[in-house]
Amino acid sequence: MTDTEWSRLIELSPRQAFGQLVDEFGGYVYTIVVSKIGGCAGQEDIEDCVSDIFVEVYSSLGKFSAAQGSLKAFIGSIAKRRSIDAFRKLARRGLTTVSADEEETGLPPSDSDTAAEAEDAILRQRLWDEVRALNEPDRSIIVYQYFYRMECTDIAAKLKMTAAAVRKRSQRARKKLKEILRDEL
Repeated sequence: MTDTEWSRLIELSPRQAFGQLVDEFGGYVYTIVVSKIGGCAGQEDIEDCVSDIFVEVYSSLGKFSAAQGSLKAFIGSIAKRRSIDAFRKLARRGLTTVSADEEETGLPPSDSDTAAEAEDAILRQRLWDEVRALNEPDRSIIVYQYFYRMECTDIAAKLKMTAAAVRKRSQRARKKLKEILRDEL
């Protein structure tokens, strides 16, 4: 379907359009979500994020107009924004997946080593503190590279630098972080 046809279908029958949108763009949205949070989220978190995205798409269908841009871009921007929000939520809870049972009881999983998990959490927080203490643009490079999983060329364009400069600064920043963390251990 063209964007104009989508617009007409949305105006005539938003519910039918939504069903077709899920069929047509489900894989696209899923791919965006996995690229943003796949490394730190479980399957349930990914599926929840995809569902949240389609709920927002449905509630925003009235805002879409083929004259303003493509439907794919419209859905993609919602998916990227929601995925980044989900990533931040996961980061706040320590980049780990927790089952609903564990969340409700507040108890650690039975097969885990609580002391090791606590040490890992402390180390992650210390690493994040050290990343935030880096000077610009090193801090931005590390955040874009490891938290948003951006490529050096994309980071270079965003920061108005060359890709080689981004790679070199990343290398130096990682070396500095490694030395700081090694001294603490």
